[in-house]
Amino acid sequence: MPHYLLVHKVIEYPKTQDEWIEIWRDLKDRACGDAEWLHSFYEPTSGKMFCEWQAPDLEGIMDCFSDELLAQVPVVATSEIVLFDLAWLEDED
Repeated sequence: MPHYLLVHKVIEYPKTQDEWIEIWRDLKDRACGDAEWLHSFYEPTSGKMFCEWQAPDLEGIMDCFSDELLAQVPVVATSEIVLFDLAWLEDED
C-alpha cells in the first residue's frame, strides 16, 4: 500500500502536551477505511509538522481531517513516498 508524507504548517500551536494529545486522539479516531497514520515529526524552527500515512490514496487521508484541524495545521505539501524500513536489514537466524 502506498505511503504519503503530509507537511503541515502549525498555525495554532497547542499550549500543553495534553492539548496535543487530545487533537491527535481526535485525528486517530477519525481515521477511516484503510488510511493509517503512522508517524509525525515536528520541526519547531519552521513550525512545520511532517506526517507519514499509509493509504490506498491521498483522498482517503484527507477525509480524516476536520475543517477545524485543517485550520490549525493546514496541509502545505503532499508527496507519495517510498518506505525503506531498516528492520528489513536484520538477519533472520
